[in-house]
Amino acid sequence: MNITLLMSRVFGALALVLLLYGFVIPSVGFNGTLERIKDNKIEDIPSYVYPLWNFYQKGRYIGVNTQKDARGNLEKMVEISEEIGVPSLPVWNFSLEAPNYPKEAFPYGLPVYIHFDGLSGEVHEMNTINHYVGMARMERGGIYESSLAPYALIALAIVLMLFIIYEKKWLNWLMAIPVLLPFLFLGIYGYWLYWFGHNLHSGAITIEPFTPVIFGDGKVAQFTTHAYPATGFWVLLAISIFSLIAWYFRSKSKKTDSLTKATYLQHSIFIVTLLLGIGASAYVLKTDIEVDTLAKVTALIESSKESKAPLIKEVLEITQEQKQQEKDALIKEREDQRKEQEQKIKALEKRAGSAGKFKVSPMYKSSCAPCHGNSGEGSVGPKLVGFSKDELLKKLLDFKANEDDMHIAVFDSLSNENLQELSEEIAIFENQ
Repeated sequence: MNITLLMSRVFGALALVLLLYGFVIPSVGFNGTLERIKDNKIEDIPSYVYPLWNFYQKGRYIGVNTQKDARGNLEKMVEISEEIGVPSLPVWNFSLEAPNYPKEAFPYGLPVYIHFDGLSGEVHEMNTINHYVGMARMERGGIYESSLAPYALIALAIVLMLFIIYEKKWLNWLMAIPVLLPFLFLGIYGYWLYWFGHNLHSGAITIEPFTPVIFGDGKVAQFTTHAYPATGFWVLLAISIFSLIAWYFRSKSKKTDSLTKATYLQHSIFIVTLLLGIGASAYVLKTDIEVDTLAKVTALIESSKESKAPLIKEVLEITQEQKQQEKDALIKEREDQRKEQEQKIKALEKRAGSAGKFKVSPMYKSSCAPCHGNSGEGSVGPKLVGFSKDELLKKLLDFKANEDDMHIAVFDSLSNENLQELSEEIAIFENQ
């Protein structure tokens, strides 16, 4: 074996190790866990998931309201219904600053980390802001890509392994995939940012369609935004560089040395690699079937379409003259809204200070807290405390029956029994 061929395999192996460590192992191992937590099927979570998540959580962002004894401990986080993100390396960081989230209490603002297979950070809090300005929930972005990410990462690992094992010319062209990986991510990420900013629904305030900043600092309403690469992006860049170097050495080796036929050892390693890849893919598929990932993805897509439908219908029915009249009225309305926003901001600030200190169920935390506060004190939505169980249940059932625009996405996933449980829980908030 000549030195150039050896070097191509060394750099290919480095790229493979980074890919496995940073993305493949955590995304495959954690697949389906968040769905099981949301469905309250904690007993179905494999035991190895807990140490896996705890290991990858070291050095990561920790929410300011997360209890100290729960930080880096998945079992404890699940027990107290804390917000949990995926363990793979975060590729991009999007954060937001506002007067209602003071630096003293939120030194990092409201950060959300974008991963190949999901999200982490202050996702619930960011969804509150998105709802406020009329944007879709964070989970809606990259919904197809994150669902298919474990399969794609497994396939990419097999490609790198094939390049290391064999000396086939066509494998050189496949190395373009890991070389272009960081740029592929940026393209997909940029598309979804555009989608978020141009698929607005009715919110507490009205903003014009826009594209959120991909890199650098920006402004949305009264919020300041920041978007920068996270650790995973630099790892992707390293994978790209190592793959390019491996590709270069392999091309150079062909000019100086004739390729030998594959040995039985090489074929054996390939068979083991293929079996591991098939096994990992089968495990991911089995998990997706068990947690019904396809149905959840479909429901999330449909709920966002329903939220958007009234706005689309309204726009289509408005004539050019009406549009101008509406624009003039909107300017005046925004002037009035600026005065009201101060009160809304104070309500959000009050909520931000109390989040995580009031014990509530996971169903209330995910369905109600983003708008009505962690203890029902009110924020973007009105205060809930002070109502009886029967009054609350009647309101909830009415909202569901009338398909209220602001609540349609919430009620889509809640049964009448769930509404009964929520009304009983909220009714005793004042006593806590």
